[in-house]
Amino acid sequence: MPSLGPPLSPEQLAQLPHDDRGPMLIGVSWGLAVVAAAFLALRVYCKHITKRRLWWDDWILIASRALIITSNALTTVLVNDFKLGKHNWDMDIYDRVRFYLVISSRATVIITAIVWAKTAFAVTLLRLTTGKTKAFVWFILVSMNIAMGFSAMVLWIQCQPLAKGWITDLPGTFWAPRRRWLILPISAYSAAMDFTLAILPWTFLPNLTLGDKDKIGISIAMSMGVIAGIVAIIKCVYLPGLGVGDSYDDVHLFIWDVTEATVTVVAACIPTLRVLLRDATQRPQSSRLSAIPDLSLISYRDLGVKNPNVAQELGMLPVEEVESGRSTQIGR
Repeated sequence: MPSLGPPLSPEQLAQLPHDDRGPMLIGVSWGLAVVAAAFLALRVYCKHITKRRLWWDDWILIASRALIITSNALTTVLVNDFKLGKHNWDMDIYDRVRFYLVISSRATVIITAIVWAKTAFAVTLLRLTTGKTKAFVWFILVSMNIAMGFSAMVLWIQCQPLAKGWITDLPGTFWAPRRRWLILPISAYSAAMDFTLAILPWTFLPNLTLGDKDKIGISIAMSMGVIAGIVAIIKCVYLPGLGVGDSYDDVHLFIWDVTEATVTVVAACIPTLRVLLRDATQRPQSSRLSAIPDLSLISYRDLGVKNPNVAQELGMLPVEEVESGRSTQIGR
């Protein structure tokens, strides 16, 4: 929340800068939303052309993308109605209650979008792992949602009574006056989990009986979460200054959190997009099929895969249905 301070005289205002990052914030936020929508649409398209139904990870990503849209809508309200992106002395907070409700809602929504995007990738890994590795993924999934769930709700539960969080004139107390120092370790943990989830595929994919090129390609595709981790670290750098200085400077944090949500959605979609890349780089259909006449007889076990979901999820086989441990080619 910006610290507005006492009113300034016209003479004092004339000597101050009057820059505005609001239009940049809106442009970047909606531009990133388009990027997330494009990758998610391609993911759904790949599922369609490979005759696979949408699973939990797909629906969670769709929900995350919907929250990104909601967050951007709230950001647009903050910029248009309250002049967020300008310096504190140029902001127009004519309705403090509405301002605090909108900015708190926006924070809750974007944090939820981020953790749901990470959750979607973790759910994908649950389909591809077994034993202790699967249990570890469950630990990451649950602990990350608990930690970031608290981060998403802290703005609503930081006061006694609760309404003091958005009606600042109410008598009461803040139990979390330095909430940014509570959120910082949670954000750092989230970044660490991004790197952990990105590394996990390298623990089981090398065991597949595929060529080195395919192994590396799939592993890299499933490790794009590293980029989300880097973005999360950058966001952590800006967190200590949240709400203690000029709202003009807080725009960086707004941009980085929507960037983290978008990059996480994109990273979760990239492994599925291998299907499009494979089909675009391989030979035409007729020559490919003639070169591999018994492709329909390939079993997922022939690839060294214990779980048929691995072959199905990563596009390791052509368009197929995995039934009874065998892959059956359909119309390609």
